[in-house]
Amino acid sequence: MTKDPIAFLLQFIAWLMLIAVLSATWAGVKYPNGRAKPYIDTFTKVHPRCLNRLFIDLRYEGEINLELCHTEFRNEPIEVYEVESLMGNSSLLEVSTTRIDTKGQRWTTIYRMQNREQTGPFLITLFNKFPDGVVLSSIGGVSYDPASKQLKAHFMNGGNDRCHGGQIEILGMVERNVIAVSQATTPFGLINPVGKLIEEREKTVHATFPDWKPDEAVSNSPERCVGRLIGTFEPMTEKAELTAIAVNFNALLLSATSQLEACISDAIVRADIDPAANDGDFSIFSPESWNEVLYQVHMRCGSDHAFHPINS
Repeated sequence: MTKDPIAFLLQFIAWLMLIAVLSATWAGVKYPNGRAKPYIDTFTKVHPRCLNRLFIDLRYEGEINLELCHTEFRNEPIEVYEVESLMGNSSLLEVSTTRIDTKGQRWTTIYRMQNREQTGPFLITLFNKFPDGVVLSSIGGVSYDPASKQLKAHFMNGGNDRCHGGQIEILGMVERNVIAVSQATTPFGLINPVGKLIEEREKTVHATFPDWKPDEAVSNSPERCVGRLIGTFEPMTEKAELTAIAVNFNALLLSATSQLEACISDAIVRADIDPAANDGDFSIFSPESWNEVLYQVHMRCGSDHAFHPINS
């Protein structure tokens, strides 16, 4: 470095400009066709198509070389954004790419992760949007070895297509191998919440109102998101446990399109049960309190129908 003060000042300004350009590159710039974001050794961001390959393409057996994968997809632009979490106040990194096939159909892959440097194993949520509007989302565990450039998959669970893929969100770690999560839910899921977290397993789904069928009596449309299910998930055992129910009262009231749904919405809003907490637009209830709310829904809107308490 030269000792001439003017030359030093010019070099300093040049370095500042370079840093500014690099910062802008990672702050939400959409790259034009023919150029993709480079990878860096301290893995922070990766092309979404590479994650899709890692988890979905069985030929790679859950491990890929990130450098080779980025080279292959270098002509497919990505978008990088900083977004706020749906619950809480975490800052998340969202990376997306859209591929248009020969028929003009759009296939979009998105992933979200904590917005910080990742040097060890970390968690992501992966979303796949299909041309017909279906969205599948999953939660996955990944690790990256800078020395070998290898990206490795540890687990992937989910595939929910309710409420735009369920909008699965990682809230944090409760303890080792136990992840706190939340996901969006429909009016039907709100009154029948058991067995719907991460994966809807038919054998474990507990119908609180078995006579109110989804998309017939009560909406289960992916377009109708009125609350969130909160709980814990153990990826090694694939065990999910419901720990809280969050409801957006305004969205619930506005979502009603039938007399029964209007009765359900009004009964929930007017129930004399105080939420355990509030988070933005969400009122959060414990399973025990929510059971009391649903009992009042049953008394007002379905006294002639069966009612199975969610904690039975």
